[in-house]
Amino acid sequence: MISAPYAAPYNAIGRLEVKSGGTCTATLIAPDVAITAAHCFLMQPRQIDAGRWFMAGFHNGQYQARYQVVGQLFHPRFRQGLTYKGDDVYIAPSAAPYDIALIKLKLKDGTPPSPMQLFQGKRQQLMRSILQQNQQVNQGGFAEDHDTQLSVHHGCQLTQLRSNGTIFHRCDTLSGDSGSPIWLDLPTGPTLIAVQSSAPDWFNRALADNVGVTVLQLPAKAQRWLAH
Repeated sequence: MISAPYAAPYNAIGRLEVKSGGTCTATLIAPDVAITAAHCFLMQPRQIDAGRWFMAGFHNGQYQARYQVVGQLFHPRFRQGLTYKGDDVYIAPSAAPYDIALIKLKLKDGTPPSPMQLFQGKRQQLMRSILQQNQQVNQGGFAEDHDTQLSVHHGCQLTQLRSNGTIFHRCDTLSGDSGSPIWLDLPTGPTLIAVQSSAPDWFNRALADNVGVTVLQLPAKAQRWLAH
């Protein structure tokens, strides 16, 4: 657990609430943009849900800054890979590597924290940065067992950067950690490289790793969002 009020970079991490009432973790990466997992918006039967609030530095119902979600951006390949059967939604294997989303924000109250730095390079540069840090990453989110407080796992192992732009890692995650940041401690500061996408069942944790989706998978339109 991180003691509140959170200092940087932890105060850029917050709780995302969608209109159906579901929650995930998201991270401020620009004054008016946060990053999370795309599947966080699949809580409504047969339709994409809408974001409602992002609360940076969330702790026991309080927050350092509260933002209204005014827009959300998905990769086209993610939306194309969704299949609805009754009230259930299925994510095709071809869509899973694009389980990443941006949310556009409007500050409502509180003191805005400094955004976490976003990795801006290409795959080879990312691989080099990962190796320079001995494949040690950090992850933080609002896991279901302590969903009102930020839990952080420092120095967990990144086991593979895959050809499809996802990573395997061994950070300790649960439901509620979806969309949570995975970052490297680089000389330039904490740098977000991926968001948490999925975890194996608890009984399979010793045999399978978590899956994160790297920022390499953001759609081209993301640069326009981040430039404003």
